Amino acid sequence: MRSRHVDLQRPRTVAEILSATVTLYARYALLFVLLALAVVAPYELLVLAAVGSSPLGGRNGHASTALILLLLDFALIQPLIAALYAHAVVMIGGGEQPSVAAVASRVARVLPVVAAAQIVAGLGIGIGFIAFVIPGIWLLIRWAVVAQVAAIEHPDWMGALRRGAQLTRGHYLHIFGLIIVMAIVNVVLGEGGLAVAGQSTKAIDVAFGIAVETLIRSFTALTTAMLYFDLLARTAD
Repeated sequence: MRSRHVDLQRPRTVAEILSATVTLYARYALLFVLLALAVVAPYELLVLAAVGSSPLGGRNGHASTALILLLLDFALIQPLIAALYAHAVVMIGGGEQPSVAAVASRVARVLPVVAAAQIVAGLGIGIGFIAFVIPGIWLLIRWAVVAQVAAIEHPDWMGALRRGAQLTRGHYLHIFGLIIVMAIVNVVLGEGGLAVAGQSTKAIDVAFGIAVETLIRSFTALTTAMLYFDLLARTAD
């Protein structure tokens, strides 16, 4: 069966990016849920076993253990989901009917570069926020699609940083607006989930928390993937 085509070669407004994200997620819900869930569920269960924290709760326990889990999230979980979603969108845009296995096989080859680029970008953004908020925000915008660049265009990590900066140049307000909307949606989803399940570690609450966390990460990854293709189209124009 052929997939329903999505045009990845035209620029979109913030509202259009969000609309395309929702439309794609609705059409390929099972694919996107499984891609994220396969990464999120093992990680959140590991967190639960290591520090006793629910998916929507804070990272408790020994500081060193919490730091290791945070680094694992930062260096592997986030880049992996970003790369999976970026390649899924490429396949859908090319008229393919992607499967979880097909997407995963593509990502396995590029994950080291995606992770390296994401780590360096994240460190730079973090230092920017610590030193002064404005540089952190600027770098967050400048490197907004670094993971997607690394996943799709296959440069080395330095090339991904340069290319990411090139794509975002001149579109800072556009990107900032989308980041704000994503942040609001994620906060609403997170707080809503926390209100329902709290920080309980009962099986049903953990399962619900994993579902909410999967939805949050899915929304972020798919929206950012659509932003990447939007910026490609803008650069081409």
